[in-house]
Amino acid sequence: MATRPYHWVMRKTHFLTMGLATAVFAAVVALPLRAANEVIDYDSLAKIKAEGMQNSQVMELASWMTDVHGPRLSGSPGIQRAGEWAVAEMKKWGLANVALEPWVDQSRFPRGWTNEKFYLAAVSPQAFPMTGMSSAWTPGTNGLIRGEAVLITTTDGAKITKLAGTLKGKFVLTQAPPDVAAYWTPQAQRYTAEQLDAMENAPRVAELGLAAPGAGGRGAVAGGRAGGPGTPGAVPFNRNEFFLKEGVAGVLTTNARGHGLFTIGGSATADPAISLPSIVVAAEHYGRVARMLQKNLPVTIEADIKNTYTPAPTMFNVVAEIPGTDKADEIVMLGAHFDSWHSSTGATDNAAGSAAMMEAMRILKASGVRLRRTVRLGLWNGEEQGLIGSRDYVAKHFAGRGAPPPAPAAVGGRGGPVGPLVMTPAHAKFAGYFNIDNGTGAIRGVYQQGNGAVGPIFRAWMEPLRDLGTTHLNPGNTGGTDHQSFDGVGLPGFQFIQDPVEYNTVTHHYNMDSFERLQPEDMRRNATIAAAFVFLTANRDELLPRKAMAAPGAAGRGRGGQ
Repeated sequence: MATRPYHWVMRKTHFLTMGLATAVFAAVVALPLRAANEVIDYDSLAKIKAEGMQNSQVMELASWMTDVHGPRLSGSPGIQRAGEWAVAEMKKWGLANVALEPWVDQSRFPRGWTNEKFYLAAVSPQAFPMTGMSSAWTPGTNGLIRGEAVLITTTDGAKITKLAGTLKGKFVLTQAPPDVAAYWTPQAQRYTAEQLDAMENAPRVAELGLAAPGAGGRGAVAGGRAGGPGTPGAVPFNRNEFFLKEGVAGVLTTNARGHGLFTIGGSATADPAISLPSIVVAAEHYGRVARMLQKNLPVTIEADIKNTYTPAPTMFNVVAEIPGTDKADEIVMLGAHFDSWHSSTGATDNAAGSAAMMEAMRILKASGVRLRRTVRLGLWNGEEQGLIGSRDYVAKHFAGRGAPPPAPAAVGGRGGPVGPLVMTPAHAKFAGYFNIDNGTGAIRGVYQQGNGAVGPIFRAWMEPLRDLGTTHLNPGNTGGTDHQSFDGVGLPGFQFIQDPVEYNTVTHHYNMDSFERLQPEDMRRNATIAAAFVFLTANRDELLPRKAMAAPGAAGRGRGGQ
């Protein structure tokens, strides 16, 4: 196979004096965007691109993951079935060490949960169906029930307790009907060239003495605080606890997105014995009921909701490998989170990433390219509850926190002392991790995660992938997904820059996150680009460079958490 270095060639078109030439050369080598001298096997990249773009199976994988095995709520029977399907599929491809790897800490999900039936409707004064879904880990209705709707928007305990004895069997709407804005801007967008160029410039903090545009300064009152309890240390009134004691049939909420969309959530630690049926309703149907109640018109609602709990589910991550050759003891990883919320089938969040990364493994195996390092896939469980699965995996295999030092009598700040980082031998042999978790949108580049040394390397790698649309680097961090589990212990972990498409407007945690929201061409490109990055990482002579680790808990003077 033909292997040759890629580098930018500087052509001298004008005669320069020695002093000027020296100055220009110094300026050029200082540019952070300059490509590195990276050895790139173009023949193998061509095989990867051909397999990924001409023989793609990524949409079929995504359909199985969503249409057949969605949703995949963490701890549910659904994600167990999805995991078993993924294992069986990758074994067919001849991957090694394919398994559902149990978490070390099985205590994070005391119970699993699944919705098996959802029916909600208004029956008077006019009958109409109501679009909604139960919040996760909340109970159902134990059959068909019917009750009067009541609007209680106050959080004032004194006012609410006056309703004692009047709420049994009623459905409580807990907020005023929201104003729903029109779609004034396109819901689906791609990054423009100008936006991508702007990402390449490191963000600047505000200069001292200059207020940011629109900043209210320290004297501004934070929203929601001004009306808080006047007694320092007072325990806020617990509305749901009161409603539970009063025998309320269920609690209804909504959000202002409208257009039939609503977001969903829930807590895996919620105790069903002290929980109420909690239902999120689309704004149009919620608002219709609420406005009738504001007119003092009685409204009757009926519901038949079956939610089933599963005690102590086995929590796992899906793993698989392609063994390396001469550097097989060194590891390159790629991954995405496998779990989803449950109001739809979890297509863009995150079957899109999981299917693309499974497909990347299939591409690498089917194309027959040589991999010096072992390539390992991780599909993470429990991401939606705080990156739990990837953190558990990283702590087991690479680095975790030891016992913290004894706390002093008075500890300032948040969270108390942090234990030392305890690294396994595998930490030193870890080459890099690549993650997809920003929806179906095409990969346009990479977030460097503050690791400046990888910039020239990635820039060289992107050059032969420009025809697939990946062209830009963002020097900073993007947060909230599983690459942070690796980055947080000093390992090179990266998330790709992706076109937003409809992610933040229609699909992310919304009830419309279905297979139809996936973009097939973007999905094919994403799997191919991920395979190429993993291939190039696996075959470098050296591991990817690492950045200096921040002190535990350090956020900087002007930076908060992600």
